[in-house]
Amino acid sequence: MAGNGFVYGYTGPPFNFLGNFCTTQWNAIQAYIGPAKSNLPAIQTHYQIRAAQLRRTSGVLEQFYTTETPALAPTFNKVVWKPGPNGWFNYVQRDDHLPMVAMGQIKDILQGQFQWQDEAVFQMNQLRNLIEKNEDSAQKANEGSNNISNLIIAINGYFNKPEYQAALVKDQTDVYPAGTTQSRFRVHQLDVPTQWEQEQHARASQGGSVVIKEQAQ
Repeated sequence: MAGNGFVYGYTGPPFNFLGNFCTTQWNAIQAYIGPAKSNLPAIQTHYQIRAAQLRRTSGVLEQFYTTETPALAPTFNKVVWKPGPNGWFNYVQRDDHLPMVAMGQIKDILQGQFQWQDEAVFQMNQLRNLIEKNEDSAQKANEGSNNISNLIIAINGYFNKPEYQAALVKDQTDVYPAGTTQSRFRVHQLDVPTQWEQEQHARASQGGSVVIKEQAQ
């Protein structure tokens, strides 16, 4: 295996790299993508079924909550609050806390019924979020094959541009010194600098000795 042994960059799942990787890692993830793409239609169907089931559950809950007493009031069509033409300011409250104590006791007695409305809204919102999440996952799987193909084409194009040679390392072909298995650039930033990088940093001649030392301040 070429390069620095991939101390910090895996060549298999979970492929812990993003914009910096090498040819060996790129070939490995492409080999993984092939079988993975074949799973996308089944994944799409799975999420579509889950979304349909959740929509049925949501319909049953909505029918229940809107026919009970008190009926569940709509909560998504309220006008956005804004101050009036005379502005807005806090009213100065008096110090008498007795009305608050009395109201607190009433609300404590009716807590279960008050929370019935809150829990109903929560259940409906939770189902709505789950439906949208499953539908998004189904849509992503539906578009996945074409999107992956386009992204692979884009990355292959980046590999051929010199400005990306330090990020997309050609560890199988661009080796230095010639005849070795050492890539010109590091596969990962935490790996030991390569011979070519050390020579560039020390401004040493090609193949010459490299002495790197910090200058005293």
